[in-house]
Amino acid sequence: MTVFLTAAIQEQLDYAQEQLDRHTAPSADSRCAVCGEEDPCSLRRVALRVFGRYGCLPRRWPGASRPEQVGTPKVWSGWLKNATGVESPTD
Repeated sequence: MTVFLTAAIQEQLDYAQEQLDRHTAPSADSRCAVCGEEDPCSLRRVALRVFGRYGCLPRRWPGASRPEQVGTPKVWSGWLKNATGVESPTD
């Protein structure tokens, strides 16, 4: 099923996508990097409602939440190490 989106709706979706891209919570305390509110911040919730209103899904970008800033390990560890053959620097 194809749904026609007017230019005005597409503009709303584009703006909502920009807000979602900016308002992610990369910090360990789950606070928005832009406005400092607890995740999900108010602007993120509004943007998500726009997508819900029109039955669309937002684009997702790999690494958008910047996991390296919250101290996620760079190498596999534990049981996954045995399955992948990747050794951690402490081995």
